[in-house]
Amino acid sequence: MDPKGVKKIDRLVLALVLCTAQPVLAQEQPGLEDGKKKTVQVERERQKQQTIGQIAEEMVVTATRSEEDIMSIPTKIEVIDNQDIEMTAATMLTEQLKKSSSVSVIEYPGALAGIGIRGFRPEFSGITKHSLILLDGRPIGATNLATVLTDNVERIEVLKGPASSLYGAEAMGGVVNVITKKNTKDITGEVEAGLGSFDTNFEKVNAGGAIIADKLDFNVAAGRYEQADNLKTGDNGDERANTAYTTRNGSVRIGGNFADDWRADLAANMYQGRDIETPGDVAYGDVRSGSKDIDNNGVDFRVGGGLGPNNEVRGTVYHTEEEAENYSNYSGSTTVPTYRNYDSDTTWDGVQLQDTYTWGDHKFITGFDYQYIEKLSRSYTTSGTRKAPSSPDEGRTNLAGYLESVWKFYDKRLTLTGGGRYDTFEVETLSTPYMGGFDPTTEDFSTFSPRVGANYLFDSGIRLHSTIGQAFVPPSAFELAGYSETVVGGVTMITQGNSGLDPETSTTWDAGVGYELPAWGVTLDITYFDTTVDDRITTIQTGNVKTYTNALGADIQGLESTLSFDLGVPLHWNRSLKFYVNTTTIFSAEEELTDGSMRDIYNVADYTYNYGVEYDDGFIDSRLHFRTVGSMRDTDWVTAGYPEIEYPSFTVVDLVVGCNFLEHHRVALTVDNLFDEDYYEKKGYPKPGQSFFLSYSYKF
Repeated sequence: MDPKGVKKIDRLVLALVLCTAQPVLAQEQPGLEDGKKKTVQVERERQKQQTIGQIAEEMVVTATRSEEDIMSIPTKIEVIDNQDIEMTAATMLTEQLKKSSSVSVIEYPGALAGIGIRGFRPEFSGITKHSLILLDGRPIGATNLATVLTDNVERIEVLKGPASSLYGAEAMGGVVNVITKKNTKDITGEVEAGLGSFDTNFEKVNAGGAIIADKLDFNVAAGRYEQADNLKTGDNGDERANTAYTTRNGSVRIGGNFADDWRADLAANMYQGRDIETPGDVAYGDVRSGSKDIDNNGVDFRVGGGLGPNNEVRGTVYHTEEEAENYSNYSGSTTVPTYRNYDSDTTWDGVQLQDTYTWGDHKFITGFDYQYIEKLSRSYTTSGTRKAPSSPDEGRTNLAGYLESVWKFYDKRLTLTGGGRYDTFEVETLSTPYMGGFDPTTEDFSTFSPRVGANYLFDSGIRLHSTIGQAFVPPSAFELAGYSETVVGGVTMITQGNSGLDPETSTTWDAGVGYELPAWGVTLDITYFDTTVDDRITTIQTGNVKTYTNALGADIQGLESTLSFDLGVPLHWNRSLKFYVNTTTIFSAEEELTDGSMRDIYNVADYTYNYGVEYDDGFIDSRLHFRTVGSMRDTDWVTAGYPEIEYPSFTVVDLVVGCNFLEHHRVALTVDNLFDEDYYEKKGYPKPGQSFFLSYSYKF
């Protein structure tokens, strides 16, 4: 074995031994006053009992668009709670998801990232994807998930599997629901500041609580993150030029109760990325670099209440806009003075209305959704003059109605769910400045998406769960109604849309077994899934005309597993020592090509394993986390002929250690890529090497 590899293994074993030894070290810690030690024991026991209660009845909202016990629902849901977020070395949503929920990701330096769930290729741009991201239950309004931070997040619910029966377009691989903090009790808050590798500094503040008890409450948060120096890659520590950036974010919510059982909330959020440097592929050195500014702002108003003892209604109105200004230092393969090369503006406007009726132990959820998305783009020459963008401006109007039913029998041991959603779309290409040769066109289509599921919970803590459902992704405006001309070698090549396109559809079934034993601190779940995709959209060429058709398919099978064991629970310790595993193994993920052959879906790893150990005694909390990613296939875009390549597997280790003292204070050390692994999520864009971050926070 390579000596460097031996050293890494030695360090890994040493780190594991130290983490596992922490309970003993803490128990024998000299100088801990008996009174303070007793107080900590009482507090840890209270927290432990509270955790046990949460295991037995953890409520989630994403599976049915209403609050349900996670143990009773058939749908596979994983929850990343506030503690997980705090103990994970991450700043972006994609980093939290890949380290806590084993999803596929694609990440570029320069604030560009996306995800894929259950074998679907991760996507980082555009308004049409195969995984849906929500903010407090409404579309988040972001094409680029690097703009979604986790500073003011209470928890993240990850629904794995099709959910178009509830949420419509894009919910094919799954749904991620980011749930923000909502404090309606006593006012609490936190102030945090930190610094670290690559000349990084950051500041955060959040507060919330009741201004007038049971009448008026608020939440407010703000943060700033600056990486003023360039990244260094793993192993050899090479500097990656053009990778500095600065971000700012903030959110505010004010709400309160009025009348009987009625409540209203007004919330707003913002993200600003400034002077975000984009380095380009390492194959080009420093030539193909640039920078960008990104803004994402959203606002929503929510109101809800009871129309009777068994009937609850609520409504949400939202508006979100994302703006990006892109600058380039090159044109073609030539370095040029920095110029503004591309801008985009995307807006989301929507309304959600929902009625939940309860009949005994059963529940019926009906609703109506409206959404309009508009995407505009502008391109520029090196001299600063406008030119036609690569695709026309587009708009998409979506109207939908849905019904979901939740049936509970045998003292709520058996839960059956069933429902469907009918969506209609009007997709249009818009008049686009500087783009000629086509007439703006409108096309419409509709689709129905059903889903059913069953869950049975045994007294022993074992549960069996299964779902089957359909989902869809609509064709884009250009695929339906676009038109463009390009002169190649004196011949006019035409690309035009096909108004007869159908949505891409999928059918997924899954089945799993779970086990919960709170008295032993054990939770586990194993779920098998099988997805068949039909009507995938591809291009066909006839002479000098290229258009689109529904002709391809895909098949995906895999296994998901989660396991958590807190050794402190059965041993009745006043501290927690938890071992955890979260995995996704892809048995097969293949897509059909135009010649009828099958190939692996690119950028989807054969397996993704997250595992580690976590310790918490009230004074010291720590997490040693491992992420192992298997090989995956991709296209080599910097080699002639664009051959298929295979990425190597890798393991990255993170460490977070915090010290809590004097009731309100905390100091934390975060080590990202502890053993300085040289790896990448996307070839040509290596991830940062070993980096250290130190932070101090004050909670009140």
